[in-house]
Amino acid sequence: MRRTKKVGSTGWMGPRYGIRIRRRVLDIDRAQRRANPCPRCSTVTLWRVASGVYECQRCGTRVSSGAYVYSPPPPITRQERSEAEGKAEAPAKPARKR
Repeated sequence: MRRTKKVGSTGWMGPRYGIRIRRRVLDIDRAQRRANPCPRCSTVTLWRVASGVYECQRCGTRVSSGAYVYSPPPPITRQERSEAEGKAEAPAKPARKR
């Protein structure tokens, strides 16, 4: 029989700290234990390993994000991609002799 249907993992707090704080902690707790989509292989297997560190169970990619809740990186725009390619095509500087 499940005893903490409403309060979930914040049941250990009992009546302390107030309902608003306990609900906030419960929302954060549920969000950090949820699987997220992997930015590399796009499967929903990204889990929180440590504070701010998330690892994909399928491809093994490690990503850093928020301490408690994963927030995906912003998508790369076309302008950023063309700027990055332009920098890569720049001629290399000759090595300085010492």
